[in-house]
Amino acid sequence: MFGYIKPYKPEMKIIEFDTYKAIYCGLCKQLGRAFGPFARMTLSYDFAFLSLLSLGVTDSCPSFKRESCAANPMKKKPCLCACDDSRFAASAAMTMLYYKVLDNYRDSGVGGRLASLLLLPWANRARKKARALYPQMDEIIGREMEKQRAVEAQGGSVDAAAEPSARALAEITALIPASETDRRVLYRIGYLVGRWVYLMDALDDMEDDLKSGSFNPYLQKFSLSGQTADLTQARNYAVGVIHLTAGELSNTYELLGLKRYKSILDNIIYLGLKNTLSLVLNGEHEKKKMREDIGRDSKTTLTDQAEERKGSKA
Repeated sequence: MFGYIKPYKPEMKIIEFDTYKAIYCGLCKQLGRAFGPFARMTLSYDFAFLSLLSLGVTDSCPSFKRESCAANPMKKKPCLCACDDSRFAASAAMTMLYYKVLDNYRDSGVGGRLASLLLLPWANRARKKARALYPQMDEIIGREMEKQRAVEAQGGSVDAAAEPSARALAEITALIPASETDRRVLYRIGYLVGRWVYLMDALDDMEDDLKSGSFNPYLQKFSLSGQTADLTQARNYAVGVIHLTAGELSNTYELLGLKRYKSILDNIIYLGLKNTLSLVLNGEHEKKKMREDIGRDSKTTLTDQAEERKGSKA
């Protein structure tokens, strides 16, 4: 739901980007089929990455077909056919959404509580459907979210605060059907991705948390409070631990026995994460965007990508 794990489009070949879009659109279709049209509004790069990772190690080869899009019903475009990999990612998205809405209901002000209360019945129905397919997933996320609340209430360290998110994604990723060796690697990849996302989200939220007085592990580490506090030291520390986590993720990723989509996953791991960090540091990342823009990129051309490359080098 954060939109941090995404490819760096200017360095993708057209066929790679089209394949990524098809997988992204397939996840959108799966969300709509399994959980209703509103579920599509929760579509995220992060769960598209989970679907892509699952597709990359599965034995069966995925299939695609041209389908119309809800956002543009007059134009058909390639879309991943329904499969266990997109079903897995969609179920993870809905389970995570439920616990996130529940957490917001507990912690928000009156307006936030009211909005969460209105959304909670639908989110709970979606979560029950997902739990019927993947009961372990619901247990994992529910358990780790409670640990997250406890750590934040007690004011834990940066590592302690990142641990529940890391553990949750590690155990979820390890549910992907794969060989024993690849499952161990997937567990570690999930752990590091979950840790990286939490650390990125805390960096992205630092100024807002300073203003609202909400828990932020970086602010607590440097005992920062008040709207005039200097965040330079905390930001530098955050960038350091994020780089270390990304470096370890890159090394672990190299151990994974991928059967397909390696060039796309390479782009995400080696270029996309670095670009997202740059966007966050420059204040250009659109926080928790509910509907990503990949699906609206169907008219991307070689000229468009050339222009993006030119702009990125400026």
